[in-house]
Amino acid sequence: MSGIKSSNGGAAMGMSMIEFIDRRISGYCSDPTLYDVSPFSLADFRDCFIMELIKDAYHETAPRQSLRALRGRDDDDARMRDSRIAKYAQHYRTLQFEHIKSNIGWEVPELLPDDVRSINGRLEGYHFTEMQYFELNTMVDHPLFKAIVNKRICDVKKISNNTFRDFMADYESLTQDLLKRLDGSDEDVIFATIALFTLEWKYCVELSYSCAVNSERTGTKDVPLDRFAALCAQLAFPIPPEFTTILHTESRFVLHRMSLVPVMFSDSDWEEVEAKLCVYLTIRYYLKQEIIHKWSLPEYFCGMTTRAQWASFIREHYDLRKIYTRKDWTNSRIRYVRNLYQATRMDQETPKL
Repeated sequence: MSGIKSSNGGAAMGMSMIEFIDRRISGYCSDPTLYDVSPFSLADFRDCFIMELIKDAYHETAPRQSLRALRGRDDDDARMRDSRIAKYAQHYRTLQFEHIKSNIGWEVPELLPDDVRSINGRLEGYHFTEMQYFELNTMVDHPLFKAIVNKRICDVKKISNNTFRDFMADYESLTQDLLKRLDGSDEDVIFATIALFTLEWKYCVELSYSCAVNSERTGTKDVPLDRFAALCAQLAFPIPPEFTTILHTESRFVLHRMSLVPVMFSDSDWEEVEAKLCVYLTIRYYLKQEIIHKWSLPEYFCGMTTRAQWASFIREHYDLRKIYTRKDWTNSRIRYVRNLYQATRMDQETPKL
């Protein structure tokens, strides 16, 4: 495959999407070969960037339906269950909106709830995409995720080691079912990849387990929080050329960040990797300014490419099977991961439903 081809010529001028993004990236790098010395090359970064475009485009173009239409039935129990799920999830989305507004100064209106207080709003109810509805049900049906969000996972008195293992076994069952869909149709590949991407981006189970294993390998007891945060937390740093603008962002390099975990526990290579991550996040910021803000995402990306091309790209460049491994949850590894979540998850007020 030569990359995601423009379906109508468009801004890519007949180039593949990969070629187009590569050219834009090279414009920000005086010597691209410097970034290929250590793990996480420029090509890896480009793949992560295109995957984010696919994920955002999938979300923006997905049809939204009422909870009734998504669940396919309208009995009282199901209706009440979905209402509670929606309110629970919206509680944390509203907290995220307030956090971003107070700390960064941005307003992200898509984090705010639908208006269901007016008469028309009550008649129409909440509206979600299929992916959003899947995420809502995932939080309810799989107890691990709610335990991470409310930080009960951090306390052995609230969640014993045996219960921790049960939660992780249930998580493994979920992810294995999604991984099987990567061998399916184009729609299966796109849906499963975005679902897996979101689970790992939001909950960091694979990343945390890999850190626990590498901690054992190197005999490192302390959690390298600043390095861990560079791979998965909200970050803020000044960006060139004037260094007067503070970039507030998150590292979403879900696939290729796993190759950096061994470097987290190395004293010799981390500074180079950290500098590279700052460059990549800065390039991503300017690329999104250039591409997404200059043109609307559906117009620029969805209009140029097809979903079949998205699936082809994912199969060749973003196979998330690479990050999943069988896990042996020893007591020491459980303790390490609990400490990671304790130190890195925000304390948030639980919803009153």
